[in-house]
Parts: sequence; structure tokens; C-alpha cells
Amino acid sequence: MTALVVIGDSTTTITVDGETFTIACGSVSLGTRHIVTDPPLPEELTNAIGEMVDHIDDVKRELPAVVEAATVTVSGIVARVMAAVEVGGPVHADTFVLGRDAAEDVFRTLATEPAADRRHNPGLPPELVDTIVGGCCVMVGLIRGLQLDAVTVQLGRP
Repeated sequence: MTALVVIGDSTTTITVDGETFTIACGSVSLGTRHIVTDPPLPEELTNAIGEMVDHIDDVKRELPAVVEAATVTVSGIVARVMAAVEVGGPVHADTFVLGRDAAEDVFRTLATEPAADRRHNPGLPPELVDTIVGGCCVMVGLIRGLQLDAVTVQLGRP
């Protein structure tokens, strides 16, 4: 069984076994609520990730099959950019396995840099410099909340 996750600007949607749960945390909305300094303060990041983990607890109650999913596939610009930053440029495949350690490393790299430095990361489009940290918080919260070793990033057509 596969769980499908779509990280958007204002929501994250998780679908398992034909049932869907939508979380009011997206790359822009989560970042707007918690991240106000540049670079973000540790407590801002902790609060953003904590909110996502709390929502994942709701998902586990409402969609218990999510904890049994053999694979978690994540799509959306945040997932694609995190994969690209991990490898230092575009990923030329339909899918990419982003391990927990790699996701945490990308998160730390992007979250600890001011926007002026962050924009120089290969694989990070200029238009996402200000919102990618919120998106990374969504991804890290998802991985931590579901206690995943990795996610499969959907890069090409499903």
C-alpha cells in the first residue's frame, strides 16, 4: 500500500486506500504562521515542525492505514526542490528516494542560511527562496511524524 502526499502552498493532502485527509499546512501557510526572521530562529523552526507533527497525529487517527503504508510518495514543488538541492541540480528521473537523513540535511542547510545566501543553492529556484523553509518544515514534520526512513519524491508524471 502506498500513501500519496501532495504538499501545496496552503495545504498538504494525504491519500491512503482511497481516503483523503487535508492538513492546513502548506509551504507558504506554515512558513507565514511561524517563520518571521531571516534566517529563522530555532524556536520558529521547532514550532513550524511541531505544528505539522501534531497534524500528522490527526492523520494517523483519521487514516490509520497511513502507518501501514509500505511507501510514502510525495509530490509538489517542495519535494522536487528538496530532491534537487540534495543532488545539487535537476534530478533526471521520474522518482527520487529522499532518505530521512538527506531530508534533514537539506532542511538544516536551507533553514540556517539567510535568504541572500540561500538563493545560491543549486536546485533552488529564485522564486522559492522565501517559502522553501516552510516547505522543508512540512516535509520534515511529515517524515518525523510518520517515523519514515525515506519518502519517494514524484518528479515525473505519476
